[in-house]
Amino acid sequence: MSDQELKQEIAQYVKGIPYGVLAYVRADGVPVQRTFGAFVIDQDDIVFSSRKAAAKVPAIVDQPKVSFFLERMDQELNVWKSVLYIGKAAPIEDPVELKQALAALSARSPFIKDLVERNATADFCLFRLRTSEIEYLDFGKGFGHVDKLTIGRMSAAKV
Repeated sequence: MSDQELKQEIAQYVKGIPYGVLAYVRADGVPVQRTFGAFVIDQDDIVFSSRKAAAKVPAIVDQPKVSFFLERMDQELNVWKSVLYIGKAAPIEDPVELKQALAALSARSPFIKDLVERNATADFCLFRLRTSEIEYLDFGKGFGHVDKLTIGRMSAAKV
């Protein structure tokens, strides 16, 4: 299976998953996980939101290496699948990208849609997880089988 076919299979699998789990490292070095409903998959990246006052915001800014885990809970063990996006997260600061991210999140999350409609997003920070690797667990291909995709990025300096 080509990388493109694998990406399409992953995209099909994650479609409609209601919650994801963000893993990051606190300032004291302790790894923690938080469940998110307000997230959207944007090609290979994950866009998610958090209240600016949440402890995870400065923790992610200080230690941007994070992962975002997605899995369906209605699966049989012999065909169990899950997806782990790994990369670096950063606050979205570009106004155009921020507007696009809010629109995408609003389409998925009634909570974010309500915030946008009330012009009440000032207390929130939107992040983009720039994915560098995707791990796709698929027991249907063998117990413990994991496909790994490395996501290449061109830097502006190389363009």
